[in-house]
Amino acid sequence: MGKRSNRSESDRSAIETVSRRQYLASGAAVGAATALGGCVGGSGGGSGLTVGFALPFSGTYAMLGESIVNGFDMYLEQNDGEINGEEVETVERDTEADTNRGVSVTRELLVEEQADAIVGPVSSAVAMAMMDTIKNESSAIWLNANAGDYRVTEQGCLNYHFRTSFNDWQTSAPLAEWVYNNVADNVCLAYADYAFGQNSKNFFSEAFEEAGGEVVGEVGAPLGTDDYSSYLTEIENSGADAVFSFFAGSDAVNYVTAFTDYGLNEEMTQTGSGFLLSEDTLPAQGEAAMGMYSLLHYTPTREAERNQQFVSAYTDAYDSSANVYACQGYDSAQAFAAAVEEAGGSDPDEMANALSGMELESPRGKFRFDPETHEPIQDLHVREVVESDGEVPVENKVVNTIEQVESPSWGCSLN
Repeated sequence: MGKRSNRSESDRSAIETVSRRQYLASGAAVGAATALGGCVGGSGGGSGLTVGFALPFSGTYAMLGESIVNGFDMYLEQNDGEINGEEVETVERDTEADTNRGVSVTRELLVEEQADAIVGPVSSAVAMAMMDTIKNESSAIWLNANAGDYRVTEQGCLNYHFRTSFNDWQTSAPLAEWVYNNVADNVCLAYADYAFGQNSKNFFSEAFEEAGGEVVGEVGAPLGTDDYSSYLTEIENSGADAVFSFFAGSDAVNYVTAFTDYGLNEEMTQTGSGFLLSEDTLPAQGEAAMGMYSLLHYTPTREAERNQQFVSAYTDAYDSSANVYACQGYDSAQAFAAAVEEAGGSDPDEMANALSGMELESPRGKFRFDPETHEPIQDLHVREVVESDGEVPVENKVVNTIEQVESPSWGCSLN
């Protein structure tokens, strides 16, 4: 059965906590595992497999890291803690969303723990810092379960890197044509003023203008902004009919709430990257988010059997709602299992060759790895915030699916 190691060097003397696998086995998740089913086949007898989680388990992004681990662990539980007949041990290290810490824990996982796969990080800055270590050690595949900066591919172009999540082009540019055709022919851009926000607004702007639209204003707000009033005044003064935004987390909650309180929702249509209106922000945004549109690769309410099985299993296992991060963790586990089975072992080069171009049966929909870049080729969902019949007042409803979106190569060619 699968084993889990502790999260940080300072925790090594601590008493190990009960594993999630033990917890799940005692509850309703057993039935959920049967529903999703499908053990990874093959005979074992090897020395076991090790997966290293390089994720934030403290601070602002702790919930994201925990959700990714939950998704990964749930897949293992459904397969008796084994992949290809070998027991899987998972080792957690807290990146603290810090670049230096991210590099040190990555090296620790690769060298000391001899991980066969690295899962993580959340922060794109940490991912950029990790690249050289992954490349120099060349001992494990890297399942990038959240960090979306396109430069990981542009500047790294690593054969061991597989994005089991998204990139910042995918969650912005493909929405542009849909907005132009269905919402407005002019927009104002509003974004959190850091690398990911800047990349997102740039990608959307380029695609919107290519579609024939006009960008009539641009407003960047610092991370952690509490008072958006001056920025909302700029948005209003732009005269735009629609807004495209990238904000996430508490910034998304504060921005959307202020946007509606200010009355801009009556003057212009709010659109944005899916993280603006995601399952971790909607409960706090509530009715202020009604009628807003966003784009993302995973939507828990999507009415597809595979997705609803995943959502049900996750709720039973963790008594919480499935989210995009849990899906990315689950698919990271699926990818690792498929790589080991196809390669017949955990040699990193053979696993990388096996995953290149491979398609996974994901809760998100169709999903495969681009053989040229190892970026995801996946369906993207345009969602509208509508009233909910559930415990929360609002939810995302898929109103359009952009099928099998391929990202630019950014000069990377691995095939």
